[in-house]
Amino acid sequence: MTANRVLIFGASGHLSLPVARWINYRSPQTLLRLATRSEVSKGALARLFPNAELVTADYLDPESLAAAFSGVTEVFVVTPDFLDEDRAMTNLVNCARQSKQLRLIVRILGNLPNVTLDNLTPELRNFGGGTATQHFLARSILDASGLPVTYLNMSAYLMDDLVRWSGPIRQYATLLMPYERRVAWVDPEDVGEAAARIILSGDRRYVGQHFNVESGQDILTFRQVAEMLSDVLHSPIAYDDSVERWLNIVGPRYNQIFGAKGADYYLQFYRFEQLHELAVCTSNSLGMLLQRPPTTLRSWIKANTAAFDPPRLM
Repeated sequence: MTANRVLIFGASGHLSLPVARWINYRSPQTLLRLATRSEVSKGALARLFPNAELVTADYLDPESLAAAFSGVTEVFVVTPDFLDEDRAMTNLVNCARQSKQLRLIVRILGNLPNVTLDNLTPELRNFGGGTATQHFLARSILDASGLPVTYLNMSAYLMDDLVRWSGPIRQYATLLMPYERRVAWVDPEDVGEAAARIILSGDRRYVGQHFNVESGQDILTFRQVAEMLSDVLHSPIAYDDSVERWLNIVGPRYNQIFGAKGADYYLQFYRFEQLHELAVCTSNSLGMLLQRPPTTLRSWIKANTAAFDPPRLM
């Protein structure tokens, strides 16, 4: 059998990095090919994984993709919000077909359970991209390709999203999130480990499977999350669902990250999630893949209290 050479896209990201770490720990003989678009990230990855191959690859650049796919046996695929998935996955499929040793692609999705494109609001469908539509498009292209794909669908918020939202928590002792709703949660480290376990298993039965991955127990409203933060930090954290306040305080950051209409898009997306909050559910898929209980949100917050700077919350 061909020696494992695993290609990991977005290798410095909060999902891909745990994949690389787990594989490096559990199977140090496995060859890692770590793909990133950032030269700065390459330096950091070289220090963390001195034996890995580091490549520059872009989903929208077929030439760089072809070089990244050369000789690989397994691939981990996660894509950024607002990526042109039509071009990206078409390029990826074309390159993957040329990789004669390829045995498996593990692709991250981000859809609510049992929600389809037909359920989306016109505003989201007509936006021209974004997380509400791009994962459906990506899956349709990969399914049609006939390639060996396993899907890990994160039907949940990543627990470290709380760090991304921590500015108002630190400054105003308030969790800001419009459109109060029930959501599930998952630790990105757990998702990365699950992907790594699938990759290392060599079990062909994973091909074609679709797993909803969340903690299996944390379905909470944002008000309940604020109460949990209060309990763990021993300092009261309020919850505010004001759209206007969110736009004023958080909106500029979303526009900086996602473009001029980023805040408007996510307001529509959060409203859509509220309309479909009853679709949120738990499963035991992640625990089965990990062969252990997944991390809970409360335990994650306890392990990351420094991110919320408790002294400033007094």
